[in-house]
Amino acid sequence: METISVAVPGPWWTDLSYTHTSTLPYGTRVRVPLGSSSRIGLTVGDISGTKAPEELKGISEAIDQTPPLPYELWRTIGWFGKTWFVGTGMAAKTILPARFLSGEPLEDIVYKPSERSSSVKYVFEPRDTQRMAVYCDILKASTGAGLVVFPEVTAAKRFWEMLPDSLKQEGVLWTDLSKAKQWDFWDRSRKGGIRFAVGCQTASFIPISGLSTIIVDEENSGAWRTLKHPEFHHRTILAARAGFAGADLVLGGRMPSAKVFLQSGKEFSRNGFRDRLIFVDMKDSSSYDFDGIKDTLPISRPLIRETKDALEKGKWAFWILDRKGYAGEIFCEDCGSPVRCNKCGGVMRWEGRSESLKCLDCGKRDPVPEKCPSCGGPFLEGQRPGLEALEERAGNFFRDRNVILFSEEGSKMPSGEDILKKYPGGGLILGTRKIISLADDVSPEIIGWIDADAEARVQEYDAKARAFSLMWESAWRGKEPERRKIVIQSRRPDKTWQQALGIGWGHFWERELRERKEWGLPPYVPMLKIDIPAFKRSGLAKQLERAGFEYWESEDRSDQVWVRTKKFDALSKMLAPYFDIKNTRSGIPKVSIKLD
Repeated sequence: METISVAVPGPWWTDLSYTHTSTLPYGTRVRVPLGSSSRIGLTVGDISGTKAPEELKGISEAIDQTPPLPYELWRTIGWFGKTWFVGTGMAAKTILPARFLSGEPLEDIVYKPSERSSSVKYVFEPRDTQRMAVYCDILKASTGAGLVVFPEVTAAKRFWEMLPDSLKQEGVLWTDLSKAKQWDFWDRSRKGGIRFAVGCQTASFIPISGLSTIIVDEENSGAWRTLKHPEFHHRTILAARAGFAGADLVLGGRMPSAKVFLQSGKEFSRNGFRDRLIFVDMKDSSSYDFDGIKDTLPISRPLIRETKDALEKGKWAFWILDRKGYAGEIFCEDCGSPVRCNKCGGVMRWEGRSESLKCLDCGKRDPVPEKCPSCGGPFLEGQRPGLEALEERAGNFFRDRNVILFSEEGSKMPSGEDILKKYPGGGLILGTRKIISLADDVSPEIIGWIDADAEARVQEYDAKARAFSLMWESAWRGKEPERRKIVIQSRRPDKTWQQALGIGWGHFWERELRERKEWGLPPYVPMLKIDIPAFKRSGLAKQLERAGFEYWESEDRSDQVWVRTKKFDALSKMLAPYFDIKNTRSGIPKVSIKLD
């Protein structure tokens, strides 16, 4: 009787011990009893546990006779679980399809470790068509299996359309497959039935046999970061996978991330667009008032002039303001208190069309109160005008033109093709940063940033990088970007990080990374956010202090601790008891990592 260690998907790190009549290869699926039911887990080793075999339960069923995943993918799962503080079981659940972990029968295949060595190539070209042409050449020249992934479905489809028909027959466009067909092709790729796949996030971990090339476009895009736990960046996991597979890794985009910039030799970009930039000092802009809102909204003459010229030619213009609703907040004039959500205490946005308030944290809606909930004062006013206010003013400027607002909650943004059909005479599109994606089809002649400083005021260490990346994207994305003008309204126009827009991303990163290095921020020193039950936070803080970790407790959250460290192994050992399966009822922490 053998003792087998099994990783069962769950928030814990604990590997569970069971017995079996014989040894089982690592990475095979087994059905095991857990509590009053049974679960599917993955074997992670043969062990001599602390309990005698007669005290352990037996494995109910050995589903696979051989490991069902390519060797490199299994190693990626193990690395992911350890490095990202989630355990092998949760890593497998994150990467693998639900049908795999439900015990779906699979044909036995014998995989061998790759003997190839991995390499890294960088393709940073701001023009989308030229960059994708390079990817196409790389895929054509590759003799092995490949994976080409994009942060957006539309980009994956555009790349697929560029491929010759003869090459398409060897691969699959993952984004066009139904869930049932995805499983079929997932299994076919495992058996060597397809040579390459083109897709988005869901295609990142297809078990393609003999993987030799991985191409990741727009590796700097925030779309590669997951929003749910476990939080990770696909690029980082794919880079590890390429290493285990001995595959060539190609990282590309309009500009690199901080980490990739350091790795790629810090080559400066000479693709600035100084001749297309129009900086406007907000002090020189006209400020427009709105009923019930204390603050004004600056709209400059250059912005109006350039927009008018584009509209008169039947072209398109975009105005970007990353603030939905009529006003960002609503305050009492008497006591100065903001109107807060009575459910969670979050900030309430004033939405003029529905004459309601919406909580930005929990989504709760309430009617606009007649009196201040805090002091009973009768005078409430909004602050920071939003897109609905901007639409009101833009409609007055361009009465005989199409002014289109995209800010509805939960509604899907129409495709560029639908917009062109509905408004053949061009128009002005107002919206948040999301409307930049429309440039793929609509191709605006001018994009105006109403409040460029707001993009960099977010209380995050990488706020300037996010703002720069967005404006860089707005200048280069889509068709004929060289004809597009970018109007940037700012309190400090053409200063600090904005100045680099006219020079190139190399200049921006050199300056930004000097500051980060001085402060010990990513990518130089990783930052980890630990969400832990509030009653356990003080105990963890004491342990971190005794061990000499640099940490701080969140002032806004009673259940959050931040740690800045490179000592992942030491931190993992300290945290391990908190992730024991015995803590399931009392609450198991969640760890998020900021690498760059």
